[in-house]
Amino acid sequence: MSRAYKIALILKSKSSLPVYKDLAKLSDRELDEQVAALFSRMRANESRVIARMVLRQPTFSLN
Repeated sequence: MSRAYKIALILKSKSSLPVYKDLAKLSDRELDEQVAALFSRMRANESRVIARMVLRQPTFSLN
């Protein structure tokens, strides 16, 4: 992933990091850490949504 793509990803997310820091001045390591944290938050949110999904009975079965 390029540096520009990582910065764009953070800017498009709901992260408050751009309010407090200039993303262009972050080191590559700090940028990687922020992107990894963003992905882990995304995974955690998805797992909560999936866990709350209502399982519906199928209308037909191919078995």
